Amino acid sequence: MGWDVVEIGLRHDLPVHDPFATAKEVAKRMQRNIRLVYEKEYEFDSANNVVRSARVYSMVELRKFEVNSSKDYLQMKVANYQAQQILDSVGLDKLRKIALANENVKTILSYLEEPFELYEIEDTNEYLDIRIFKENVNLDVSVLERWGTWEYAFHYLDQYREWLRDYRMKIYQQAKLFGCNEVIICADQGPTELIYNNMNFTADGLKEYAHSFQYLEDDTAWVEEPEKEDWKKNAKHIMFSSAFQDQFTLSNEDLVEVIYDDFSDIKAS
Repeated sequence: MGWDVVEIGLRHDLPVHDPFATAKEVAKRMQRNIRLVYEKEYEFDSANNVVRSARVYSMVELRKFEVNSSKDYLQMKVANYQAQQILDSVGLDKLRKIALANENVKTILSYLEEPFELYEIEDTNEYLDIRIFKENVNLDVSVLERWGTWEYAFHYLDQYREWLRDYRMKIYQQAKLFGCNEVIICADQGPTELIYNNMNFTADGLKEYAHSFQYLEDDTAWVEEPEKEDWKKNAKHIMFSSAFQDQFTLSNEDLVEVIYDDFSDIKAS
């Protein structure tokens, strides 16, 4: 399988503390009907303080948010909805006591203490997959040609400049929907897989993780330790806007590994 291009929008402005407010806002901004759901993972016996795995997998609808007369709905799943409901029901201290003898509750506590995505938006054909985190958004502008062609394009701008410009505008438009003024673009495999895997960081924390090459230091799967310094010399971090400026150059040894964009030139035009 090829490496995919990942776009991470930073500092969204969604009211993520409230799933109903978030779904309503997403429906309005995307101009798509939203079906808000949660995954039924557990069955909670409150009388005996027992949490069991659900016997039948199901998605439970919480509410629909409609902005047009279409019968087509995007599905927006609230992560850890049941875990939060159980916490609200018994309180944290009691939940920790129950967890001592219940593996399911240990899992619930883990989800609550170290949440990953808060919401996931999908369409019925699974062509769209957007994940919303506390501060960031895993955008979904699909680059069909994948990372190999994407990285190659920066070396041959005479041929690919307009192709890159078109994708950049798509990323800008989607980022703007969620209130993101900056993005990080990288591959979902290779050393930058760790940037992708840490989208639940704060926006500033994720930028620092990328800028400092900490992802390369943490990598144990793709680059061997003796090679990391040489890799770092050739792995370029660029501003997307620089690809449309005359002074942009890459050597044959350079590889574009991380791309940042604040869209400042687009917003100024």
